Amino acid sequence: MELQRLSRLSDIIFAVAMTIMALTFEPLPQKEMTPQEVTAFVQQQLPSLAVYILTFVGIAFYWITHLQQFRYYKQTDTVHIWLTLLSLLFVVLLPYANDLSTVYDGVFLIQCFYSLSVAGVGIFSTASWIYATKNRRLVSPDLSDQAIRQIRQESYVEPIVSLLAIVGALIHPLGWILTFILGFPFIFLIQRLFRIEE
Repeated sequence: MELQRLSRLSDIIFAVAMTIMALTFEPLPQKEMTPQEVTAFVQQQLPSLAVYILTFVGIAFYWITHLQQFRYYKQTDTVHIWLTLLSLLFVVLLPYANDLSTVYDGVFLIQCFYSLSVAGVGIFSTASWIYATKNRRLVSPDLSDQAIRQIRQESYVEPIVSLLAIVGALIHPLGWILTFILGFPFIFLIQRLFRIEE
């Protein structure tokens, strides 16, 4: 029963985090606007839209990883619950990090906070998976080593990319967002190549 409750709580937190982010956009102006003003307004919204899409996709990746992991859990315990809750803590921080990123676009400290929030979700989610699968502690004894390894490797992607984004931000503020945009496809490609070779 505790596992079902933990899964339900997790789903609610993911859904709320994704919904709250939609509230970060500026309201539409309530006056008649010229085509030039509309263009300027839309251009002004583009950085916020980019960070929103980035955050939404990031949360979606984490939710998919979460679903994959919970499909294999047979039970939970106190340590596993706490690791999952710590992961969810960082999920809850993501809408706030998203807000800060849209208001203070290009500020290194904010980019670091955002990156560390994204990394925090993945680090604790990965720790939860490693803990649960160690000696098949919370999963079926029949779960294959390959399935355990594959989910663990996939869970490394978001934390690695988000920590690399801090390096990108050190180089240039635009390097931060480019690291996220290019990092995910690059690491997924590398993982796919290694999986083919195995």
